[in-house]
Amino acid sequence: MKRFKTTVTRIDEYIIEIDDNELNKQWMDDFRHVFFPFYEYDEHAEQLAQMRARFGESFIEGYGNVLVDGRKPWHITDENQVNKAINIKIISEDNDCDVEVEEIK
Repeated sequence: MKRFKTTVTRIDEYIIEIDDNELNKQWMDDFRHVFFPFYEYDEHAEQLAQMRARFGESFIEGYGNVLVDGRKPWHITDENQVNKAINIKIISEDNDCDVEVEEIK
């Protein structure tokens, strides 16, 4: 059996917009109680960016279906199923990944 260690490098850039009037202190407290111990909006921005980079345009646990470039996800037909308080603006998503491959002996 041949085995390979691979390292995939890509760079994605986003602007994460969070409506702090909608996702206010009460929302933050409720989120923290159920999901992650996030106290600052930048922690949410990091989580949202990471989930977008890993899973693409899909439901994000704790946030739901969020806007992408100001539009609802293509697979959502009901506007009420979209969390409009969060918008992920895509600056770039790296489709051409750098991959390093090393055979493991």
